Amino acid sequence: MNLRYLCANHRQWLIADPARAEQYWLEWLETGNHYYEQGGFQEAIPYFGCAFELAESLLSSAWPGINEAASRFTLSSVCLAQAYEWSGKMDIRNYLLTQASCRLAKELSVAEQYTHISHCMQSLYWAELNPQLEDLCANIGLTIPVSKAAMQVH
Repeated sequence: MNLRYLCANHRQWLIADPARAEQYWLEWLETGNHYYEQGGFQEAIPYFGCAFELAESLLSSAWPGINEAASRFTLSSVCLAQAYEWSGKMDIRNYLLTQASCRLAKELSVAEQYTHISHCMQSLYWAELNPQLEDLCANIGLTIPVSKAAMQVH
């Protein structure tokens, strides 16, 4: 399954300038969140997808720091997975969450990062968002997308 949302040239252009990458990441999350809140789950997918792919690239370079990069990647993953879930594409959602978890697991080798990264991995499955993700959402003004399963529990 292909989880690519950016063309190679656009990806390189963004990664070449971390400030630009951060700006686009935030804009894509905001736009995806707008569609998500309006019930346009399918329309949100490309925006959340671009944010997800860009966040993975920034995680690879640990920019602006590993914990912040991991939080951004996790938030992007959660948003994209929820949009797929609400669009009825559970197979893609499940694949995405597995891939995101595996990607975060690669960062567990450094002891100082272990707690934060493991909390990010738990947040992928909506058990409970870690405080850094809640703070990140509050700082950028995003609503965390909610899983259908979580809504049925409440």
